[in-house]
Amino acid sequence: MIRVDLTHCETLEEFYPLIREQHDDFHGKDYCAIHDVVRKLMKEEGVDKYKELGVNQGGTAANACLLNPKKIELIDHKLEQYNVYEHLFKDYCEKNNIELVSRELDSASVKSRSQCDLLLIDSLHKPSHLIKELNIHSEWTSKYIVCHDTYRSLGQINTALHDVLEGFCKQINSWEIIEKNTDNVGYTVIAKGI
Repeated sequence: MIRVDLTHCETLEEFYPLIREQHDDFHGKDYCAIHDVVRKLMKEEGVDKYKELGVNQGGTAANACLLNPKKIELIDHKLEQYNVYEHLFKDYCEKNNIELVSRELDSASVKSRSQCDLLLIDSLHKPSHLIKELNIHSEWTSKYIVCHDTYRSLGQINTALHDVLEGFCKQINSWEIIEKNTDNVGYTVIAKGI
């Protein structure tokens, strides 16, 4: 993933459109389509707590933050790229009464568990890691899990992560796939049934 220098940005509102534009320019059209599905799902009633596994510089997190949920939680094994811009997140969250939590730890560790309504997974893109994350976080997630890069990896079609989600939903019947996107790297959305 590209890393861009946006240290000139003074607000999260300035940072977000620039990082999205840079990612789409570098990775291609629809790379950031995951932002749009997060935006759509977070507009639903009762989707107030957002959690992200795999933060990098915080582009997707900024998208979610600007929707003004009650809580944003960011988990990554290394937050050094995000920490460059953390002040933008803190300023925005403080002004908009959003609880912001960022934790540097393994997203497949039980220490990373917490309640959320929407979980975005964009961490270590390995099937074995994803299944650990699903097993740890799914019971703590009330509505949706969105997973990035489920169609293409390193320029080649690779549905291994989508296949993990499909298998998980077959085993855990309370979850079902509601969207499979194959634009650019793709994403998959699973929803918890009643």
